[in-house]
Amino acid sequence: MLQLHNIRKSYTTGDFTQTALDDVSIAFRDNEFVAVLGPSGSGKTTMLNIVGGLDHADSGNLVIDGIDTTEYRDRDWDTYRNNRIGFVFQAYNLIPHQTVLANVELALTLSGVSRAERHQRAIDALTAVGLADHINKRPNQLSGGQMQRVSIARALINDPEILLADEPTGALDSKTSVQIMAMLTEIAKDRLVVMVTHNPELADEYANRIVSLRDGHIESDTNPYDPTADLDGVEAKSARKTSMSFLTAIALSFNNLMTKKGRTLMTAFAGSIGIIGIAAILALANGVNDYIKSIEEDTLSMYPLEIQSQGIDMTSLMLAGSDLSGEVQGSGAAETEGEVQLIEVMSRMFDTVGTNDLAALKTYLESDESGIDQYANSIEYAYNVTPQLFSQADDGSVRQVNPDNTFAALGFGGGSSMSSLMSASMSTNIFYQLASDTTLIEPQYEVLAGDWPSGPDEVLLVLSPGGGISDWAFYTMGLRDPAELDAMVNALVEGEDIVTPEGGRTSFSYEEIMDVTFTLVPSAEYFVYDEDFEVWTDKSANASFVKDLVSDGETVRISGIVQPTDDGNVAALQPGFYYTADMITHLVEEAREHQIVQDQLAKPNYNVFSGRTFIDEQENPESGELDLASLFSIDEDAIAEAFTFDESKLTLDTSSLNISMPNLQIDPGSLPELDLGDLMGSMDMNLELDPDSIFDGIDIEGLDLGIDDDVATELAFDVATSYMQYCMLGQATGTVDCQADQQGSFQSFLETDEGQVFVTRFSELMDGAAPELEAAQDQILNQVAANIGSQIEGQIAANSAAMEAQLQSAMSAYMTQAMNAVGQQIQAQLGSALQQQLGTAMQQAMSSLADNMSDAMGIDQDKFMEAFQFEMDEQELSQLLMAMASTQQATFDGNLVRLGYADFANPSQISIYPKDFESKGQIISILDSYNERMTESGNEDKVITYTDIVGTLMSSVTTIIDVVSYVLVAFVSISLVVSSIMIGVITYISVLERKKEIGILRSIGASKGDIRTVFNAETMIVGLVAGLIGIGTTLLLTIPANAIVSANFDIDRVAILPWQAGVVLVAISVGLTMLAGLIPSSAASRRDPVEALRSE
Repeated sequence: MLQLHNIRKSYTTGDFTQTALDDVSIAFRDNEFVAVLGPSGSGKTTMLNIVGGLDHADSGNLVIDGIDTTEYRDRDWDTYRNNRIGFVFQAYNLIPHQTVLANVELALTLSGVSRAERHQRAIDALTAVGLADHINKRPNQLSGGQMQRVSIARALINDPEILLADEPTGALDSKTSVQIMAMLTEIAKDRLVVMVTHNPELADEYANRIVSLRDGHIESDTNPYDPTADLDGVEAKSARKTSMSFLTAIALSFNNLMTKKGRTLMTAFAGSIGIIGIAAILALANGVNDYIKSIEEDTLSMYPLEIQSQGIDMTSLMLAGSDLSGEVQGSGAAETEGEVQLIEVMSRMFDTVGTNDLAALKTYLESDESGIDQYANSIEYAYNVTPQLFSQADDGSVRQVNPDNTFAALGFGGGSSMSSLMSASMSTNIFYQLASDTTLIEPQYEVLAGDWPSGPDEVLLVLSPGGGISDWAFYTMGLRDPAELDAMVNALVEGEDIVTPEGGRTSFSYEEIMDVTFTLVPSAEYFVYDEDFEVWTDKSANASFVKDLVSDGETVRISGIVQPTDDGNVAALQPGFYYTADMITHLVEEAREHQIVQDQLAKPNYNVFSGRTFIDEQENPESGELDLASLFSIDEDAIAEAFTFDESKLTLDTSSLNISMPNLQIDPGSLPELDLGDLMGSMDMNLELDPDSIFDGIDIEGLDLGIDDDVATELAFDVATSYMQYCMLGQATGTVDCQADQQGSFQSFLETDEGQVFVTRFSELMDGAAPELEAAQDQILNQVAANIGSQIEGQIAANSAAMEAQLQSAMSAYMTQAMNAVGQQIQAQLGSALQQQLGTAMQQAMSSLADNMSDAMGIDQDKFMEAFQFEMDEQELSQLLMAMASTQQATFDGNLVRLGYADFANPSQISIYPKDFESKGQIISILDSYNERMTESGNEDKVITYTDIVGTLMSSVTTIIDVVSYVLVAFVSISLVVSSIMIGVITYISVLERKKEIGILRSIGASKGDIRTVFNAETMIVGLVAGLIGIGTTLLLTIPANAIVSANFDIDRVAILPWQAGVVLVAISVGLTMLAGLIPSSAASRRDPVEALRSE
């Protein structure tokens, strides 16, 4: 039972309001055929839409089976239309892209009927209207009457209680109209049929109730109905909930898109452009990463995981060395303008350096507990043992080739860090150790001659991929004259123009190379024990000694020549010579038998090279001075014969003796002090004395000084011995050259602390002869004074007149002063003056005597040199000095390395060769677990730092590639956004095109959500097609791209799109298109179904 109470409905367009229904009230029986007549604009269709739930009244109630619909929600109206209402439209309103059967089935899909059931029911409905033969046709293939029958079948498929027909015969001819009306009359027997028509004849003939409308009011009703009489029998019927399945929405959208294949494909292709760009970038990045991974796997044999005794965190070291833009010290504080902040680079770098306990790690790795064997092809242990290899020329000369010392003249030798630099830049080091397990690297090489080395006396020559080797190797083998290399090095040292050799052979046969041999010398053989000093001296610089060692050394031959294969991506060995691990084992075993090694092992705290303990050398580096006196012996008799003493040369130098005293007879006790300097200062005393006549009457040789000859001889011997030691040490250090400057060097010797001791001893010797010397002095002075007096007297007499005037003036002044002085004071002053003059004269005489001592003493240099006998030659002395006066910090381990000995339980480096890339990850996990165990057990000193060179370098490259890929993807993603906007616009156009379809769906009970689902499904299909086109196009593009790269760079499959990325990109494409379609689909769901049905 259906009732309308006081229904009002008006439409406003701009300022104009059209009233469609004005307070209309009417009730309908459950089964009757009602015809609604009226002119256009009378409100017929509006009332029909309100009854069908497509439109809603402005006011009034629609009562259904006694239920007021005022509180109905959209979902309730959708259910009402799907369950109780069936629409038959004048324009048929069939969905053109659906088949006849699909159009009829559509209402059942909203009711949740199974596919089989709705299929059969649709066929039955179409059969009932006489269209069983047309179920697979599309609406445009049917006539108007047939389409109206399809519309009736669709309206009846859900067995509705109310059938609403809006001018069902308006577009049909009269014959077809009669057929349609007959069908409606049959339907009205068991349900309510409300038909709007302009044809009163059809209404009179078929309807059992005619309602006339005019201007929104009911003008007449031929069979009105009062529902109050049947109100008690009315029961509310249960309604089925309606919901369109997603598959139905997809089917609707797919069929719609198939009607517009060209536009759909163009839209999908436009949307795929961004997907193609991103997929291409991902394919390239993935291919490059796979290539890097393959290179990394190939280089596992070349760059294994390495753990060295000096552990370095390579990654942190790289960051510390390159990240100069890092945070400054005390980061977080505000930067001060005008100040330069400190960046901690060196401290961070040295924080990465530590010491690894490889002995403990080796024990762990060799135990079953580690489980590393299943992941590693080989574990190589290296030791700090360098084979000493020499080459011998035809003329018998020897040349050390490993470690190479060619550039020692430039200031660095084979063991220096600069040598490592030169080795890296000039390939001076061409001898390397071969892995003990060569199964990893043998497949990478082709054997050109001979075979791989198998013993300690064999080396392998590895060529470059082109089959060549550096000229350095030919110099090493002696196939080219090493003198050419020496000449170039010497020219470099001297700063001269380097003349490179021209001409000569540029290639040699395999047989010539295989005939080359080297000589192996154990490092411990360089050292010889010095019994006198109880130290071991290094004779490696002694050419003749080394030549003897080489002549007795072991011969090492070249066992084979290999070259990298043509198809190899990487070569584990660089060009050069490779000795076996057996050679290292052999050298260590030989060193163990050497006495110097046994001495060092027996005394681990004792330095066999200096004779001191390591601790003493660290704490007292200066206390180990060499006793040079023990280096030579002295013949005392020869020393005595080498020295002579000529007493005749002990003459006194009186040139400075100038005593002028007036010849006055003055009682010293009664005269005041006479200052002769002041008295004589104004006189002209330019007297000339004859030196030769001053010493007349003095017998120098007859003087007895009272000096003990034995004591003087002993003193001279000691002086000579010490002076010789002083000269020897100065000659060794380059500070004194006694032969070039004998007098100056002897004076320098006397100024030293030791020389001062001898000066003191000489003074004491002279003090013992003081009485005799004093008597001789008195005798000499008396005679000299007499001689000088006679000369002065003669000259004064010649100048007496001038001197008298001067003397009178001076004496007058003196007498004036003397009269004012106290007698005792004058006496004291006179005594002091005399004492001073006598002391000065005595000092000058003694000084003259000391100066003449060097002339009186003679030395026969030849006899003196013969008195000293050295115990070793110059080279031996140099070696001893170097051994005992070394400034390098010696250690027990360092000495063993120097001697070529190693403890096999404590390697210097461990190299782990993983089986594959995945195994390397497992090995890293094992090492990390080992570190965690050591940390947890408190043995932090056993925590190791390993170096994964390939992983570190490749991870940086991979990171760069990833970053570039992300940036490119970000840029390409812009095209995705543009494509999404375009798809959104196209979807909105589709909404406009499918407005009628929206109305049809709403009329059969589809909800707003169902409408959204339909258009979301359409955008999803477009996105799916766009994604598939993008992925397919990318896969097609990778084929020629890979072919081009392979042809030009010999790299296969550089662009590989992983299927996971393809799936994700398709999902992204679908997601973006659906996102782009949200606004259009939402707009479609809000469309007024009445307006939608009116659209064309």
